[in-house]
Amino acid sequence: MAQIESVSLKFIPDIINVGDDISDITVETQVAFHPLDIKMKMEYLLHIFVIDNHGKTDVPIFVSNWQDTELFGMPQDGKDDFIGKIIVPIKANNKLENFETSITLKLGDLKRSHSYYKRKLKVLATLIPAIGIASQWSEPFETKLVF
Repeated sequence: MAQIESVSLKFIPDIINVGDDISDITVETQVAFHPLDIKMKMEYLLHIFVIDNHGKTDVPIFVSNWQDTELFGMPQDGKDDFIGKIIVPIKANNKLENFETSITLKLGDLKRSHSYYKRKLKVLATLIPAIGIASQWSEPFETKLVF
């Protein structure tokens, strides 16, 4: 089973103009592969989620379904904004691999209900193996109650 050794932001704009709808960041993820991963040339999807963190980080809840994986946050003291996601297919070839990923985010777009002075970006990376868990929510439905 592969393991994420580290995830870090390598490039973030120093200043973001309000209203700018395109800002690039670079995320570097280091992944260590198990010898069985390498032997089987195991395939994974590397999911990278970028959040704007407001206070304590929301508790992440994953619904894993290969490329359709979703991340939800259970707020602690404020609601974090999920502002970007990218999916990178990777294959186990070497014991240790670095993956550099460029992500374009709309960092200058603001929500009217918040006051912004800065963005506090955090990145969460997760690996989902080709052989693993798959989950899916149904569409919501309602029914009437009779008394």
